[in-house]
Amino acid sequence: MYSHEQLKGFIKGEIIGKSYPYDTKDEKEIEAYIKQLYNRMKRIPNMLCEAEFDHFGSGYASFVEFFCYRREDIRIIKKKEKYGILEYEIKGILINVSRLAPVFIYGEDERTRTVRVETKEEIAGGYSPLPGQTNIFHTDEHFAEMMYELLQVLKEFKFDPLVKTYANQVLPFEADIPTLYREPHEYRVLDALFYWED
Repeated sequence: MYSHEQLKGFIKGEIIGKSYPYDTKDEKEIEAYIKQLYNRMKRIPNMLCEAEFDHFGSGYASFVEFFCYRREDIRIIKKKEKYGILEYEIKGILINVSRLAPVFIYGEDERTRTVRVETKEEIAGGYSPLPGQTNIFHTDEHFAEMMYELLQVLKEFKFDPLVKTYANQVLPFEADIPTLYREPHEYRVLDALFYWED
């Protein structure tokens, strides 16, 4: 799919693409386009979507992370009424859209959150970042309809899924990828496109 030179370019933060807005190589245009994608995703009926545009609060992420779920996929784990705290888990679909090329990866995620009931302030939480997971490109049958709707929107915006067999190939050259997700001897092709440095 991508040449060695293109993969090396992605690792350096270069933008590669033949379609708008990636053909402009303008980070602001790409960010605005991905925000349009997010706004479109939020209009899918009976689905809630969250997005992480802020590079996880620090560093640089070569992708924007979307987490989409339905209300029925939220389950209360603990309710500590005495302290006004609620702990719950959410199962949903995680989609990472690259800022460097018009591609994405996806999978399932299960998130936990602890919130103060009165203020709705999140005081704790946990999740698994997609690039570091082993179940990339897998979603349970339970999410089939949701996944179909999300894929239609991504297609409408001209994003393609990174092909599973290609994405999971060993990176064909030595590299120093600024990522927290994998050690250099474990690098796969997807690590050239989806990395986060803190």
